[in-house]
Amino acid sequence: MDTKKFKILIVEDNVHDADPIIEILERESYEIDHIQNGTYALEFVKTNYFDLILLDIGLPEGNKYGFEVLVGIKTIPNIADIPVIFLTGLKDAENIKEGFEYGGADYITKPFLSEELLARVKTQLELKSQREELKVKNAKLKVKVNERTKQLEETLQELKLANKELKGLDIAKNNFLKIISHELRTPLTGIVGASEFLNTTLADDNEFGELVEMLKTSVDRLERFSKTALLITQLQTNQIYLKESVELDKLIKECITDNTESSQKKNITIIEEIIENNVIIEVERSLIKWALNSIIDNAIKYSDNNIIKIRLIVKNNYPTIECYDNGIGFSDKAIQNLFKPFSMGESHYDNNFGLSLKAVKHIMDVHNGEVIIYNNIRKGACVSLVFNN
Repeated sequence: MDTKKFKILIVEDNVHDADPIIEILERESYEIDHIQNGTYALEFVKTNYFDLILLDIGLPEGNKYGFEVLVGIKTIPNIADIPVIFLTGLKDAENIKEGFEYGGADYITKPFLSEELLARVKTQLELKSQREELKVKNAKLKVKVNERTKQLEETLQELKLANKELKGLDIAKNNFLKIISHELRTPLTGIVGASEFLNTTLADDNEFGELVEMLKTSVDRLERFSKTALLITQLQTNQIYLKESVELDKLIKECITDNTESSQKKNITIIEEIIENNVIIEVERSLIKWALNSIIDNAIKYSDNNIIKIRLIVKNNYPTIECYDNGIGFSDKAIQNLFKPFSMGESHYDNNFGLSLKAVKHIMDVHNGEVIIYNNIRKGACVSLVFNN
């Protein structure tokens, strides 16, 4: 510690007591001021800076006047932090206790040893330096915290604004999808009816039968796309759906019946495997039925002269519907993009199923469920609907 940096004030009325203290401290290169009067000392410290004060408790102005000077020092804001070592010739422990209560940092009993004086002075100066250093660091830290807080507040405001804009864009997107879906469905109703009529009347016509079949296939595909897009829009707008108790084994039978005609056309047999009976869940029935029908329909499209198995089990207390097919399976690229609508690359299903699978995922999200998809070891794939509610 560089002692030349420190200024010490000695408040001692007795010159004979003060001189040895001054001599000892000056040998250590401390800068010393000596005042004999307590009242003057209080005024002096207001305009002069000191690192430490040595204060005689037994000043002559009055009984315990030294304590009054100590209290006065501690009540002046700009000097209250200066450590005060009180000097006392009294061996009464009560006076020492009182000195600490009034704010004294330490005490020295007269007569004293020079080693004791230097040790106590050095200790208080080091503590004061550490407090000041900590105070400076705290001030710098406070500035940094305030700057960081301001930056975070600005970032938060930016995020709020961006979130507001995103919500606006999301609303605009949903409104756009609604308009597109409805605008598609209106003319589609007439086109579907016309294509059905043409298919019925010209199916056996050698010249136009093939064209009519192509027209019907395209119209059916466009209708499915329109309905799927509208369904996704409804799911994304967080519409409230009415849940009811649904027996999954009965729902599976209904979906198999719904797909019987299309499966028979391809010589595909749909079998059910009910491992758990009487499994009842609380769901929006029409949505779950749409999801399962969509999965079965696409399994049929990519299976030929084979079997599709619909399995109902309970895994880890979660009811699960599994749909196994023996089709071409998913490519690795398709697996990575299964839940992205309009994703590029190969797919297990036709081009519309990127959108259909997105709708299935939304439906399961609404019901706090999961969609799990993987390829079978030998051939084909499995799509599972897991109900976590």
